[in-house]
Amino acid sequence: MPYRIALLVLLLISVPYFTAWLAAGSGHTFGGFLLNPTDGNSYLAKMYEGWRGDWRFTLPYTAATSHGAYLFTFYILLGHLARLLGLPLIGVFHLARLLATALLLWVLWQFLQNLNPQGKYNRLVYALSCLGLGMGWLAFPFGFITSDFWVAEAYPFLSAYTNPHFVLGLALLVWLLTIRPAASDTPQPQRLKAWVGAALVLLASAVLGSLSPFAVVLGLAILGFVLVLRVFDGWLSLHSSPAGFSGLVGSLRADRPFRLVLVRLVCLLLGGASVVLYSVLALNLDPLLAAWNAQNLTPAPPAWDLLLAFSPALLLACLGLAQVWRRKEIQIQIVWVWAVLALGMVYLPFGLQRRFLVGLAVPLTALAGFALEWLENRVGQRVRSIAIAALVLTFPTLLLVLLVGQFGALARDPFLYLTRGETQAFSWVRSNTAADALLLTAPQTGLYIPAHTGRRVLYGHPFETVDAEVEQTAVTSFFANAAANPLAAQDFLAKRKIDYVFYGPREQLLGQMPGLPELSVIYSQAGVTIYRVAGP
Repeated sequence: MPYRIALLVLLLISVPYFTAWLAAGSGHTFGGFLLNPTDGNSYLAKMYEGWRGDWRFTLPYTAATSHGAYLFTFYILLGHLARLLGLPLIGVFHLARLLATALLLWVLWQFLQNLNPQGKYNRLVYALSCLGLGMGWLAFPFGFITSDFWVAEAYPFLSAYTNPHFVLGLALLVWLLTIRPAASDTPQPQRLKAWVGAALVLLASAVLGSLSPFAVVLGLAILGFVLVLRVFDGWLSLHSSPAGFSGLVGSLRADRPFRLVLVRLVCLLLGGASVVLYSVLALNLDPLLAAWNAQNLTPAPPAWDLLLAFSPALLLACLGLAQVWRRKEIQIQIVWVWAVLALGMVYLPFGLQRRFLVGLAVPLTALAGFALEWLENRVGQRVRSIAIAALVLTFPTLLLVLLVGQFGALARDPFLYLTRGETQAFSWVRSNTAADALLLTAPQTGLYIPAHTGRRVLYGHPFETVDAEVEQTAVTSFFANAAANPLAAQDFLAKRKIDYVFYGPREQLLGQMPGLPELSVIYSQAGVTIYRVAGP
């Protein structure tokens, strides 16, 4: 394994967070996220549910409550671990992210080595897979933010930079798609090992189902398509044989790679698909979860975006595909089928298309390795320069991703940092309010309240708040118009059954708080005032 490349990845996904933490100074607190803090805080909110002892996910960003369901169990489990270990939630989050990244780096190398054991450019391909993003930097100056800046699940590096469940899910998917044909004569002691291996595959499939349902669907499609290819190849070779169908069955039984893929497919169906099926039923049977899921849409980016965001690996992959698509090695078939199916499935008429991009950079960079070997026969040693150039062409995007986070840290971007007064107020809320209390806050503050206190908010997240646009407008209008129309504000608090009004620096930007008889100040420190709303 190229440990220097792996160490570089671990440093690049760790040092920026450390410098952002140092940049907080004495007046601010780093929120813990440099990319997509909106979803990052929602993961902390899920961990908080586990920290307080719950196992069901119950939409903390929505005022209404329900029985919930066993969803997002990975983060809820991390919350339980944080409580048992006495560690802060954000610390456990990043520790899990680093450990999952180390696993992914090892699995990726095993995948590439198994794919092409004698590959001369495996290290370069590994570097491109681990560090490469795309050429979206070409569109950045014109105001276009392409997928290689934010679709984290598609790239190993961006996944590792963002959160642990993307990384662990990708590691499990790559491991499940790594098929190592063994010798055909298996001694009896090895059969026990095979059963243990099948049990591990079943367990990994179930975990993958909880982490990334679309990775399960993609994995099933890949393995199923590869099995169809093997059957078709067997039929072509035997269709004129007098043995007929029985001969085809016999040849498939003798095809050990076919049997290995079939076992993976069955385990993925029993383990992963069953978890995905539970998730689908849970989302549809609970009206509140169904309303949340209905607005959780992730459409695919335009084709020009994908072309730019996955090049130059995509361009090399097309050349590599032309060289290997007729080859019969099972691992090679899996790689090119993965690339082709993912690019096709991402444009299915479906509201969550983008989710099929999970890990797409892996098969594209793997196919690029075969392109480099083919080019070596045409341009000789200059092919190494081509490989290095392909890697270097992705560095501006990598650098921009890192710099954007650092610029946000230097500017103490309010999406990345809390004021010291807000942090102290959150601590007070945790200690002095009921666990099911409902708070009225500005939209940005609403993102942090469930993550840092576990309390519910009227609005806090564009997807996990049911009727998000309506609730965001209602919250913003309250603070903007409360001083001018106190009677309407009073009526709003009563109808929405608000327990507390949080009035800090973000709320002050929206408007002034009027003096209402229903509101009593119960906390006022460091620029934050918390009002208790009197009951009817």
